[in-house]
Amino acid sequence: MDAKFKLVEYNNIPYPEGYHAHIKEVAGHFDKSTIEPVDVYSLHTEYSYGKRKFDSILISSFPTLKNAHKNGVPQLWFSNEWASQFADFVIALTTDLTAPTTVEVHPPFNDYCTPEQFAERFQVFENKLHSIYPNTEIVMENRAGSIYRGGKFLFGKAKEIVQLCELILSNNLNLGIVLDFPQLLTAENIDTLKFDGEKYNSAIEPIAKYQSLIKGIHIWGKKKSSSGRWVAHVGTFDTYFGNDSVVKETFLSGIHRICNDGLVRFLVPEVNSGFEDLSAIMKDLLGAEK
Repeated sequence: MDAKFKLVEYNNIPYPEGYHAHIKEVAGHFDKSTIEPVDVYSLHTEYSYGKRKFDSILISSFPTLKNAHKNGVPQLWFSNEWASQFADFVIALTTDLTAPTTVEVHPPFNDYCTPEQFAERFQVFENKLHSIYPNTEIVMENRAGSIYRGGKFLFGKAKEIVQLCELILSNNLNLGIVLDFPQLLTAENIDTLKFDGEKYNSAIEPIAKYQSLIKGIHIWGKKKSSSGRWVAHVGTFDTYFGNDSVVKETFLSGIHRICNDGLVRFLVPEVNSGFEDLSAIMKDLLGAEK
């Protein structure tokens, strides 16, 4: 394995022979009240794709978190008090465990939070979390796609990710970015079966200027079901790109463009469809780096 990646185990699917997971991803969304004991882990916090029940004993201790939602979909980074209680929630969820190596957070929606407001609210969260876990790294994943209505994720498109990078630098935020490549394609409306390589490269290039802030990447495939509907996090890059090897290589070259500086990054292959698909994706990614 190329030394620039620390492998993260996702959904308990083992890596192929010859690869070793350095860390395990653990779910920490708002309907969780306990998490499994594990020594080295990345806490994947609420990501606001769909509705939550908000009925656990733990979330009931944090009324601002519990009440900040629209039709059940959590409204992340809703206020300074929300950010403070979010830090308390993470600390309470992990209190009986070792400190998380990484806490992965997600963007707010743009109908109630501006980039500047996010920066202010994040500092509240960061200060409180780091008072308890000073060595825990905080990263944000770009997001696209939710059942939420009335706004879109604040940081999804390439220009918005660049804006986040500039906010991090200008406000001296202790925040890195985990770049989810398939979600970037979704945000940019890039059709994987009618792939616009020029548009893809135009999205990658401005982000690459801030590659030192990219602390990890997410990769996964998609596959069409028998009814013709795309299913995320299953299949391989071949199913995702219609078995077009040229398009696949263009996609992989974008990943290499971000990761070609020797910085060690977390790699999270979010593959739910099993060992064989994970093996194919890992093989493709390694081939792009050689």
